Order: sequence, then structure tokens, then C-alpha cells
Amino acid sequence: MHPTLRLSAGYADKSPHLRDEVKILQRALAGWGFDVKPDGQFGPGTERAVRSFQRRQGLVPDDGIVGPRTWEALLQKKATPVGTSVRDTPIVTGSECFPFSKLPTVNWTSSPRSFGSRRSGGTRAHAGCDLYASLGTWIHAIADGEVIQGPYPFYCETYALEVHHGSFVIRYGEIQRFTTVKAGDKVKAGDRIAKVGHLVGIKVPSDMLHLEMYKGNLSGPLTQRSGGAKTADGAAFQRRADLMDPTQHLHRWASNLPHD
Repeated sequence: MHPTLRLSAGYADKSPHLRDEVKILQRALAGWGFDVKPDGQFGPGTERAVRSFQRRQGLVPDDGIVGPRTWEALLQKKATPVGTSVRDTPIVTGSECFPFSKLPTVNWTSSPRSFGSRRSGGTRAHAGCDLYASLGTWIHAIADGEVIQGPYPFYCETYALEVHHGSFVIRYGEIQRFTTVKAGDKVKAGDRIAKVGHLVGIKVPSDMLHLEMYKGNLSGPLTQRSGGAKTADGAAFQRRADLMDPTQHLHRWASNLPHD
């Protein structure tokens, strides 16, 4: 049984008797791919690595404190390096994959799930594709990239992440508040980054991932109540002008499923 460790553990003026335990922690973090030296002192660098590990493992809260659950995850026998998902055959770096490990049982091409389907009596167009899934379903990064926004409040008590995947930006919407990544974090194709959330206050057929796609050549908020992208017949998406239709991309990604 390992003791609970936190910032300053192992320091000579705090708890020198914990130095060996901190070294075990640091070696475990290094085994997961973190650049941590086993010096036996739980400093800010070790704390940052612990927080990042906790986020990527879905451990809540990601407070940098190493208690029983964090120890268990760190020392599990079949450890997977940070930056990869738990999968039999990792996705090759640079490839693209579907955001779920299983395809939805209903398509994303029919209304009301499809891109461009009408809302608000026909005056507004749906800005993404809705991928139906059970509450808590893992959402995987579609490609390598960097989180540029989020998680932030999105719609009906759900949240969203924005990830720049190089040649496009994806908004992963209607997700849970606690994610494994945050703004500034790097992701790899197939990484588990969030879980499907639950819309509160409205009635929908299923919980879902609301997926929006952008060219990424513009700046500013993705949601824009005036101006921005419109359909050919003038219905407003209420989104930034570089909005893209993700439908055909989802068809292509469906042939490459990540593993949970």
C-alpha cells in the first residue's frame, strides 16, 4: 500500500521519509512517457505530470494528489503510454479515425441529426452531425492535434472542446464537464479525450456527440449569432464562416475505429 503523495513530499524540510515513495511515483510516470526525473522530490514538474496523467485517465478530480485510485492507474500491469488510447493496434500517427469505438446504430445523414437540417421553424440550420451514443461513451480524438479551447459550457448543461487537427478544427460538443485534456494539451489520433454528456431541460431521442467541423483559416468564436455561415438558400448556421460539412469525412473515418 503506497502512501498518499502531494506537492512537497520527499523534500528534506517536509517529509524526507517519503523520498523513496516519490521515486517510485516518478519512475511510474516516466514509464507512461512523462519527462520526470526520479529525484525523490515531489516538485511542480511532478505535480504537472500527475495532473496530466489524471486527466488522460479520466480520474476526477485532477488535483495532482496521488491517492489510491491514481496509484492503481499508474501501476496497472498493462500500462499504455500517455498519448495513446487503450487499443490492440495503435492508430498510425497522422491517420484519422472515427470518434467512437463503435458506429452509432442510427445514421448521421437524416434529419434531425444531419448537417444542415432545419431548426427554429426552418430559419436556422444545424451546424454539425449528431452521433447518437449512450451517456458516458468515450470520445476519441479524430486525428493528431492540439486542444485550443475548452472544456467550456456549450448547450443545456453540456460542454465542448475545440481541437485543431492540422488541416481542420473539430468542436466536440455536448460532452461531459470532466475531460482528459484541456486547452494547450496535445492529442494523438485515437486518444480518449472526453465522454458523451446529457442534455438537460430538453427532450431528445438519445444522448449524443454533436460534432462540428471548421477549416480553421479564420479566428474568433465558433458560435456567431449574426453573420457567418449560411446555407445556399440563406438559412443561418449561426456559426463562423469557415464551417464545413463533416458528413463525408465521417463516412471515411467510419472505416477506422479506435479501441476503448
